[in-house]
Amino acid sequence: MFFIYRTRKLFKKIILILVFFQLITHLDANSYKIHPSLKSALIPGLGEYSLSKTTQSKLFNLVELTLWSTFLGFNNFSSHKRLQYKSYAAKYAGINLENKNHQYWVDIGNYLNLKDHNDEHLRWRQMKEIYNEEFNWSWKSRSHMEKFEKMRINSDKLAKYGQYTLGLITLNHIVSSINSLYLSRLNDDLKIYSFSKEKNIKVYFLYNF
Repeated sequence: MFFIYRTRKLFKKIILILVFFQLITHLDANSYKIHPSLKSALIPGLGEYSLSKTTQSKLFNLVELTLWSTFLGFNNFSSHKRLQYKSYAAKYAGINLENKNHQYWVDIGNYLNLKDHNDEHLRWRQMKEIYNEEFNWSWKSRSHMEKFEKMRINSDKLAKYGQYTLGLITLNHIVSSINSLYLSRLNDDLKIYSFSKEKNIKVYFLYNF
């Protein structure tokens, strides 16, 4: 679920980027069935490939593959660590694992038992933060609680690194799209003419501003 949710957010950002490009640039629809910048926004390097820039295309492809592999690695490790700390809590704090949100796991790493948590939040008059007996827990010792908290933090860090990687994936799409837009405009605006006269060959470059 985490993977699907983050991936959907990524592609929503890319769609917004496409709309932005369409508003601020005039893409030559007659020259391309699908403009290279749009191709690169969807798959980094695809636009460069359609413009015969194979070296640049391979670079963006490699970056994309590396970033997705990194994201999947962080996501898988985080999920594995999450299962570990939940099993640990069930064993040493007597927790029922069903229907528990992330805040609950944060809370049980800071209080030895349900009573300590509820008493403190009652003093703070934070009535919405009170748990009922369905959420009961009681750590066998403080050392068990502290070990659990370290496990939970490590899992959350890995998940956060995965989010950062998704940000870099989005950036790779943006950069590749801008690069393809730049290359396509060079192709449209830069004309090369050559002719020979006697033994001389002359080449003219015409750029439309």
